[in-house]
Amino acid sequence: MSTTGRPSDSPSVAPGEDPRGVPRQRHSGGNVRSMVLSMAVILGMVLVVVWLIPRPNAIEQPAVDVANAAQGAASQLPFAPVVPDGPEGWTATSANVNRSTDGVVTWHIGYRTDGGKYLALETAQDTTRTWLRAQTQSGDAQGEQTIGGEVWQRYLQPDRERYSLVRTQDGQTLLVTGEGGYGVLTELVQAAEAGWTKAGTPWGVRS
Repeated sequence: MSTTGRPSDSPSVAPGEDPRGVPRQRHSGGNVRSMVLSMAVILGMVLVVVWLIPRPNAIEQPAVDVANAAQGAASQLPFAPVVPDGPEGWTATSANVNRSTDGVVTWHIGYRTDGGKYLALETAQDTTRTWLRAQTQSGDAQGEQTIGGEVWQRYLQPDRERYSLVRTQDGQTLLVTGEGGYGVLTELVQAAEAGWTKAGTPWGVRS
């Protein structure tokens, strides 16, 4: 018998379906895009929240008790360790005895000024040229400066803007060094001399 005009035994495939009759996932790409956009929105919200949370600019360290540290250091030094009288508004960040360049035993005090500058006071006996170069970071001699009627030597390390004032008396050297210029260093010199005078040990000489 002729099969002309008989319908085909194979069903026709409609648009949007595969030969098995399962609809094609037209929107699978759209689902992925939606997920990516959602994640981007969430990430953006998290970043905004983190940006809005206040954060401290620096971790504040508690001030060091210089007077207490000096009492503990006195037996290790051949001179009375200086406890500067001021300057007002400055914060002591360290105070200790250390054996520095050439084995020179040094009484060290570190400060942060009220303007955010960092300075150090170094006191030692029988210092050497190498010790001086290390403490001034190989600074160049910049002449003299008179403070309280006494002559101090100036040094400057220009690359690091490191200023230093140095004076030696009776074999003992007081050196102040750091940022901010000679005017700021002069304040520390005056505070150190006032501290020694207040303690009855001018220039660290024990009675």
